[in-house]
Amino acid sequence: MYRITFYDPHWHDQFEQYASMLQRIFIDARIEHIGSTSVPGMCGKFSIDVLVIVNDLKTAEEHRDEMVHAGFDYAGQFVMDDSRLFRMMRDNILLANIHFFPVGHPHIEEMLGLRNYLRSNPDEVTAYSRLKNELYAKYPNDYASYRRYKDVYMNELIKRAS
Repeated sequence: MYRITFYDPHWHDQFEQYASMLQRIFIDARIEHIGSTSVPGMCGKFSIDVLVIVNDLKTAEEHRDEMVHAGFDYAGQFVMDDSRLFRMMRDNILLANIHFFPVGHPHIEEMLGLRNYLRSNPDEVTAYSRLKNELYAKYPNDYASYRRYKDVYMNELIKRAS
């Protein structure tokens, strides 16, 4: 089950809390707020997406116990090759995804570029939010269909952002 909600300005505060916790564990890492919750005005799922850029993915593995102790579940290489994912769950609700990528990974530029593009193009935020709401209304119990159609739009959006 998933849910699309209106933008919540508290999402930034939640990101800051995660970032502070992560910075204590990964002292030399670069930590960025990504995904829909990082774009003012964008609707999205409630979960906060955090990008942690490390020199080497071994760093994520080396601090795995600390992450688990801080309340994160380890999902391993989940999103794509050369990445790691930790999740924060509470009562079977996803609160945060913590994405680890090594410096120079091409997906970093894509994620940050898209975020920055959306932050500076409010018309795109409106159109993308409208699509998400329409898809959610059409597929409220079918996240796979929601995601499939959203990804088609997302691929075009990435091209515009490049």
